[in-house]
Amino acid sequence: MRTCTKSILFIILLNVCLFPQANDKYIRLKTGIHFDSKVSGGKYDLVELGAIIDRSDLDVAIITDHDNMKVSYGIAPFQNLLKYSIEENSISTFGVKNYLNLIDQIDETFKDVIIMPGVEAVPFYYWQGSPMNENLRLQNWHTHLLVFGMNSTDDFKNLPSLANGIGYQSPSGHLFKYIATYFMYFSTCLLAIVLFLISLFSIVRRKTTLDIARVHRKSYRYRISWIALVFAVVFGIYLKSEFPFLPRLYDQYHDNQGAGPFQRLIDYVNEKNGLVFWAHPEVSHTEERTVNIPLVPQKIIIETESYPQLISQTTDYTGFAVFWEGFKIIGKPGGIWDLVLTEYCNGFRKKPVWGIGELDFEEANDLLLVTETNTFVFAKEKSRQGVIDAYRAGRMYATRGYTGNKIVLEDFSAYDMRTGKNAFIGETLPLSQPPVVLHIRMKSLENLKTSQTVLLFRGNVCIQRFRLSNLIDEWFVDENPPKDHMFYYRIYLGETWQTLVTNPIFVKR
Repeated sequence: MRTCTKSILFIILLNVCLFPQANDKYIRLKTGIHFDSKVSGGKYDLVELGAIIDRSDLDVAIITDHDNMKVSYGIAPFQNLLKYSIEENSISTFGVKNYLNLIDQIDETFKDVIIMPGVEAVPFYYWQGSPMNENLRLQNWHTHLLVFGMNSTDDFKNLPSLANGIGYQSPSGHLFKYIATYFMYFSTCLLAIVLFLISLFSIVRRKTTLDIARVHRKSYRYRISWIALVFAVVFGIYLKSEFPFLPRLYDQYHDNQGAGPFQRLIDYVNEKNGLVFWAHPEVSHTEERTVNIPLVPQKIIIETESYPQLISQTTDYTGFAVFWEGFKIIGKPGGIWDLVLTEYCNGFRKKPVWGIGELDFEEANDLLLVTETNTFVFAKEKSRQGVIDAYRAGRMYATRGYTGNKIVLEDFSAYDMRTGKNAFIGETLPLSQPPVVLHIRMKSLENLKTSQTVLLFRGNVCIQRFRLSNLIDEWFVDENPPKDHMFYYRIYLGETWQTLVTNPIFVKR
């Protein structure tokens, strides 16, 4: 066996001389994703944020303020008309066009770093309790997705949400069943239409009088019924609020409606050729806030439970934040990430799921935090489009705990020695026959106090450990890979506390 492995390693060295390495065509760029400015509650305005980013050693920064921060509570059955809204600063209040244009100007000002616009989308929330009982709770308002890479102002402006509208329940199948399901809604709309028409035609009334002096000649006078006018205006406003007279696909009054509202946003972003990542999926959020609802001022509870289940319940999104807040359940070996990657390998998903390092920089006094959690992308060129293409293709790895300032991953590639083909992070290697040969090159940028463990995983199984002190430049031969149609490899740094994780390299037999 050792003789066989030595022969393979000799062939590897020969092939490395003959064939270009997988990472030779890429530029590694250090990226900070998820900056919040004063546009949506951050500490710094956009220009200050640009200056902070420029003084850091980042190559790329993606600013993602909240697209909207508006919630509404209405009184049934006129919830779209008789409602009270609370709205905080967001891109919507700042102006989408102003936001995108200002970031473009900042990007032009600071030449050494690419500064890109994105949003932290807030698609859905729901209410529990009642203001009359003083137990109102706002649920899932902090279930968010990061969106960037779309082309136009309208693409960002029309992101599906309860604030913008998510869509309507269109009839699918039997019409009478559809009407019966939403009978109360259609009945209310029909009644409003009838009352609107009656009120409209009752606004002006004709009164007949008899003129005796002119030989019983009749004369007519007209008067306005102010009551009818008021009713016509009220019902007209109601009908406008319900147009196009279809029940809404999702609303905030029927408890948790599952993954559907979020899938609508994901599908929309894909239609616009954008990228969408689940933000902080393992974070829970609870706060109490005083609101001055007319006649019933009170405190409400704002609560969001962590949502790792949405990683498996939704499809076709680009990825999720593995660091900091996506590693306990999702990103760890054997977690939900492995589940969805296995689904992709088995043909149950059209797209793989990529992991990123999410910064979530908004109110920090320590400006060095911009490099605490980062995503390192391998781009074909240093440009916005090059960054977008790298994120889309999964050519990246994530770090936390300032690991990206201390340790650099230079290469992680898989090779087929028979054909000379190779694949880099995020790519797929067509394997003619075993073995799979993997190359790992990683180096430390400073003297490490203790050596670090580098773990090579096939799927959710660790197949090799390496020790990193100053440099690793290792070739590993996986002589007996799985006979599955497709499988994958990843690298983790750290035995018990992981601070670096790569996206997978897929191998397709």
